[in-house]
Amino acid sequence: MARVTGEPGPAVERLASARRALLTSHASPDGDAVGSEIALAELARGLGVEPVIVNRDPMPAGLDLMPGAGAVRLLETVEGDLLEGIDLVVTLECPELDRAGIEGLDRRPILNIDHHRGNARYGEVAFLDDTAPAVGEMVWRMFRHAAIEPSPEAATAAFVALSTDTGDFRYGNATPRAFEAAAEMVAAGARPEQVSEWVHEQKTPGSIRLLGEALRTLELLAGGRVAVMQVDPEAFRRAGATAADTDDLIDVPRTIAGVRVTVFLKQWEPGVVRVSLRSRGTLDVRSVAARFGGGGHTNAAGCTIHGEIGAVRRDVVRAVLELVEEG
Repeated sequence: MARVTGEPGPAVERLASARRALLTSHASPDGDAVGSEIALAELARGLGVEPVIVNRDPMPAGLDLMPGAGAVRLLETVEGDLLEGIDLVVTLECPELDRAGIEGLDRRPILNIDHHRGNARYGEVAFLDDTAPAVGEMVWRMFRHAAIEPSPEAATAAFVALSTDTGDFRYGNATPRAFEAAAEMVAAGARPEQVSEWVHEQKTPGSIRLLGEALRTLELLAGGRVAVMQVDPEAFRRAGATAADTDDLIDVPRTIAGVRVTVFLKQWEPGVVRVSLRSRGTLDVRSVAARFGGGGHTNAAGCTIHGEIGAVRRDVVRAVLELVEEG
């Protein structure tokens, strides 16, 4: 059973006791995942620990321009010489270990750092705080506890994590704590204008074409309260797009007046459908994702379902409509 804490101290102590730590986050990493990894890697070095960052999937377009992004390795299995040199695995933003999508992580002690409600509390030490606006903010607290001054590069990475997970400070998790941390990050050298350019102004041609494909499938249900759209393998082919080009597409139908829940289904490989869910107010889409083996937050959740996209769409939409009618 993990030693569970809501404070950064035990996490800093466990990290400092390692010699070489593997840092990872969930499959299809977002800004909070990648920003937190890069910031934590600097903290690890400050504690005398050698960090190795490993993800299963590429980071979103634009974030590869962040200082430190070039150190991220892409692997589906950790084995051989790499595993032999690791004495701690640190998972960031992974409510369950298998969310990383990487084999072999369970062969080493684990430090679990997460802000998702319903974390499985795995690992040797679990630093969990579901009130945190982003895992990047939790890593920032670890810097403060360790009395290590973050560099402008680490501050920028943490700001990427915080700003993306709060939707540029537009979501309900944009709390006073989020703004206080953001102010500290900017004071330490983070550049919001540069982060905004990386996140919002580095789209690939494929991502823009894929948006057109997705909008052709847009359907409004429940009197305009639910928006649903999808992209299938043929859409990816026509657009010349990749999985990384789906980032932020779900935000487009959220801008439609009256929409309270958005469902976005993505299938780029046979028999596997990724579902992203967004909501407003108290509508808890995490409960819908949990019905299909996923998780997340009240207003932002997701799941991976094995099946064909048409059948998955029917099942997920039915569950969302039930949620909306009840709410």
